[in-house]
Amino acid sequence: MSLFGLVKKLGIVIVLVSIVVPIRYGSIDVQYISIRLLHSMLSFRYMILGDQSRPTLSADFLAFESIIRMKPPSDDDSSIDPLVTIEKLRSSFTLSSVIPKPSQCQIKEKVIDFDNHSVQTFWIENHQHQFQLESDKVLIYFHGGGYLLGDINGRKFLFKRLILSLLLLLLLFIGYSGIECHFSNIFNMSIVHVEYRLAPEHPLPAAVDDAVAVYQSLLRDHLSPSQIVLMGDSAGGGLALLTIQSLITRQLTIPAGVISLSPWTDLSASGESYIRNEKTDFMANTNNTKRLSPYLLPRNQSELSLNSSLVSPLFGSFQGFPPMYVIVATTEILADDSKGIVKKAREVGVNVTFEEGLHLLHCYPLFFTYFPEARNSLSDINKWMNTIFYQN
Repeated sequence: MSLFGLVKKLGIVIVLVSIVVPIRYGSIDVQYISIRLLHSMLSFRYMILGDQSRPTLSADFLAFESIIRMKPPSDDDSSIDPLVTIEKLRSSFTLSSVIPKPSQCQIKEKVIDFDNHSVQTFWIENHQHQFQLESDKVLIYFHGGGYLLGDINGRKFLFKRLILSLLLLLLLFIGYSGIECHFSNIFNMSIVHVEYRLAPEHPLPAAVDDAVAVYQSLLRDHLSPSQIVLMGDSAGGGLALLTIQSLITRQLTIPAGVISLSPWTDLSASGESYIRNEKTDFMANTNNTKRLSPYLLPRNQSELSLNSSLVSPLFGSFQGFPPMYVIVATTEILADDSKGIVKKAREVGVNVTFEEGLHLLHCYPLFFTYFPEARNSLSDINKWMNTIFYQN
């Protein structure tokens, strides 16, 4: 075969791949496609080899876990100023996403004003019909990020690996715009993403005040509480619970339900899982959690502690709560945070659905494009929401 013929065939292959691969993964984002290709190769490997110690896990999850484990060890050097650590984390943010925003998804920024309180929100629409105020359901979503970072653009996890003899820098992002666009489609609901104020510039309970203001503004605009569900992941999962506790304290009407994914409910980190799961949780770090937590509180307010019910919902009351859906992985340092709130809520008669993901990872339902365990969880959440909305 001539050199020209070889080059021609190679060119045809490249053209075909450049067409087929984006169609297969539903995106033209090179970074996203690179991660998905790596994930597919690792999935094939685990389909053959499996994991005998954890036979219940899918090959797709094991592949995703392998990618996560490629990240370098987190820097928990206690000699580094925590404020420097926070700035480093914030400076690493980017617009890119591991779950791309669907092209048809509409995102509109809206600054909500309630009682001289302004909060930035984003309204996300990715369902099949025009929003109807009188009948449609709304999901208020609170992002994670330890109350220190996070926004509509997402969180970034950084991974380094030597691949194909090159030092390839893989950037794996949780882009909330992409995730919440898919949630809007999966749940057939409008999503209100809340850009609550972050610590240390705006210490807790500023985020709670923002969340309550957004909720009250929806009621002012003639949405019924029976049309609204709160949802959040990690710190956002804890914020969703704090919001309902604050609404009950203020004697305001509560929403139809609340969903918390791996919620951070105990800022004092008193749960035994912070020690028990320190080696198995490769997405969170006990030392950094304890080191950064004090920066969530006002520096001049000694009365407010990390185990205060104003910032740690585990230590608050669950009397009068709406139906709850709580998800956590058994490997997480936050496992006891979830078990604690489930126990307290059930003791006072709250209807709680509790899902423990055996051997899974922190906030695993967010990674629904990668493994079936996450997709199954979202399907169960969707069925649960349909049930509580029907009851209302």
